[in-house]
Formats: sequence, structure tokens, C-alpha cells
Amino acid sequence: MRREDTEAVLVRLQELGMVTTAGGRAYSAADPESVVERLARLRIQGLQGEIRQVASSRHLVDDLLEDRWAGRQRSVRELERVEGIDQVLACVDELSFFTREERLTTHPGPILIAAFEEVRSSDLKYLRRGLRMRTILHARALDCPRVDHFAAELEQEGARVRGTAGVLERMVIFDRRTAVVATDPRDITRGALIVREPGLVSTLLALFERRWSQSCGVEEELPNEAERQVLHTMACVDKDETGARELGMSLRTYRSHVSALMRRLGTANRFQAALAARERSWI
Repeated sequence: MRREDTEAVLVRLQELGMVTTAGGRAYSAADPESVVERLARLRIQGLQGEIRQVASSRHLVDDLLEDRWAGRQRSVRELERVEGIDQVLACVDELSFFTREERLTTHPGPILIAAFEEVRSSDLKYLRRGLRMRTILHARALDCPRVDHFAAELEQEGARVRGTAGVLERMVIFDRRTAVVATDPRDITRGALIVREPGLVSTLLALFERRWSQSCGVEEELPNEAERQVLHTMACVDKDETGARELGMSLRTYRSHVSALMRRLGTANRFQAALAARERSWI
């Protein structure tokens, strides 16, 4: 090394306390244990300073988010249409990113498998960020093992998840002021409407809360598709023979479903079972 380079290195090592000198003529290494402890302390102090700086700037982030919401409210239409599943997913992701308090979601099912992993990773990401979520899953969606496992993952990350076998619309509501609803409830791939009109959003909120109150924990055993068909038939026909014929199943199979459903519902006859199923939003 050149002499001037060596002198610069020695000065830096002295500043770090890694070497000592006697009169600037002889240098010796400091105690390794003391050096490591001192360097670690300096690094920790530096990190603490960075954390304090970031924390003190948090209000700027909040102000920017507030400005963005205000700007969007002034510049965007109260009803906006997006076409295709890719645009719908991108829209939900963007709105989720700027959601500050809570996101409400319904999945009537079956969930689109092609987009399942994208939806799953997005939901888990925002939950880990601290976003509150309430999600209602229809029994048709929960019939899929991947979706059932996904529901358990959501709950583990802090989301509140319920299931229902009753009527369920497809929608997502962000911070109680913006909603996304499917243009075709039976085919989410066709597109969605972004709703910002306060009156419409309030109506969708009331609908979500009603569906939430009628749902139950996903750990409760919801009826499968065959059982739901039997329940619908029980509510409409009087004789088992007629119900079995309408569903295209044997009389023995039909009666087996009826008996099992009556036991689960805790009822003594078919009429009571149909009423209990309606109360639970199973039909």
C-alpha cells in the first residue's frame, strides 16, 4: 500500500477503536472482544436512529394516503366498469393496497381456480400488513379442499371467516366507501363495477352485514351439494317418493339424507327441518 493509503486506513481503524497507538509511532490491535462489542453497539445505535427517523415520517405517509383518497374522490366516477378477470384482480389489489382499516369480501363459489393462487397470496400479504378482513365463503366454495385450507390460513393470519349455504352475492368492500361487485354474479371473468356512490355503498354494506349475521363459523359442518338439494326438495314436496324422483336418486338414498339432516338440525320432522335450515341460511 502507498504510505498515504496506509495512514488513512490507520486513522479509520483508530476511529473504530480497533487499533491503538503510542504517540502516533507504534500501532497495536485492540482486544477483539471489546472491538466486536463496540462495533455491535455502534451498529445498533445506527439502526435505532434509522427506526426513529422512519417512525417520525409516518405522518407523511398517512397524509399522502389521505390526499390520494381525496384526489380519487374528486377525479373518478362514482360508477366505473372494468372488463376481464385480469383487470378485476388488478383493481382489487390496488384498492386493497390503499385500504387503511377493513376489507369485506364474499366468495359465492366456486372460486376461479385459475386465479386462486393470485387471490390467496394477495389476501395473505395484506393480512400480514395489518389489514382487518372479514370474509364469507359459500359452501360451494368450501367444497373445494384448497379453498377449505385457504379459509384456515386466513383465520390463522387474523381474518374473520364464516361460511353459508344460503344466497350470497359476489362483492368486495374497502373501508366502507368503495365496493367492487361482479357484473355477472355467475361469471366473475366477465368484469365488475367499481362503486363509489355513498348511497349504493351503504346498501351493499347493509347487505354484507345481513349475510354475515346469517352465516356461521367455517368449522361448523355445512351441508354439501347433495344435502342442499335434498333440503330444497324437502321444503317444496310432501312425499319422499316425489323428492327422490325429482332429484334422480333412489328412495333409500333420499331418506338416508333426510334422516341425517334431521339429526344435524335437531328436528323431529321434515317440516321443522326445512324451517331450521332456512333459519341457518342453508336454503
